[in-house]
Amino acid sequence: MYVRTRTWFGFVVAISLLFILGSRFAVFDPLENVVVAVIEPVESSLQSATRPVADFVNNLTDINRLSDENQALREENERIAAELVRLRETEQEAQELRAMLEVRGHREGETFVAAQVFAREPNNLQARVAIDRGSADGLKEGMIVLTAQGSLIGSITEVLDHAAWVTLITDQTSAVSAQTQAARTQGIVAGSPDGTLTMEFVEKTADVKKGDLIVTSGIGGSYPPGELLGSVVDVEQPAQELFQSVELQALADFTRLERVVVLTSFLPQEMGQP
Repeated sequence: MYVRTRTWFGFVVAISLLFILGSRFAVFDPLENVVVAVIEPVESSLQSATRPVADFVNNLTDINRLSDENQALREENERIAAELVRLRETEQEAQELRAMLEVRGHREGETFVAAQVFAREPNNLQARVAIDRGSADGLKEGMIVLTAQGSLIGSITEVLDHAAWVTLITDQTSAVSAQTQAARTQGIVAGSPDGTLTMEFVEKTADVKKGDLIVTSGIGGSYPPGELLGSVVDVEQPAQELFQSVELQALADFTRLERVVVLTSFLPQEMGQP
């Protein structure tokens, strides 16, 4: 076995020397050319066959990169759009506050907080809306709430940290001391289950006619005087009744309330015993 190993080792060495000498004197060039001639078409075919796979892999990489870039662009566009909306909303609030001040004129000591309506009472038993301002913004129960155009829509009846519930004047439990702006005829503006407004306890001899504007009288201290409620759309004088039947039309559209203004400088006065 030892002799066989030596023989095999000598054969390998001899072949190696032969290839070294052949390579130096270009003895194997013809054989190399033949091998290259045979292998080159095969290699070209393999390259042609694998090129679509390589292109697909490269395209897939490019697609993934473009997808990541597009996602980043979409997120950036979304952020910019959201910021633009916030800026526009802030500007809208500022414009509405300026408009409110112009409508009301300069009244010393009045302060306002703009708010957004974000919810409504889910049942039909109460006419209430929720606004996105609360005690953290200085809101308190009893503060009145107006539209940006200046008409009264209700008062705050429940306050949370960052939200508040506003009971509308159309609620069936609402009762606002009011009077006609021109003749100063007094009565009580009440809501109803169907959302209509009536002016009650108006004497039969009192001067009330269609088109009269109705404002708060301030009697009772729950509302400040002079806040606009609506206008008279119908007046009847039933023969057997002591009072006139006066139907009102609110100037505010209670079905489409979005932005409102809270008069933070007013709080209702508690009436003491006489």
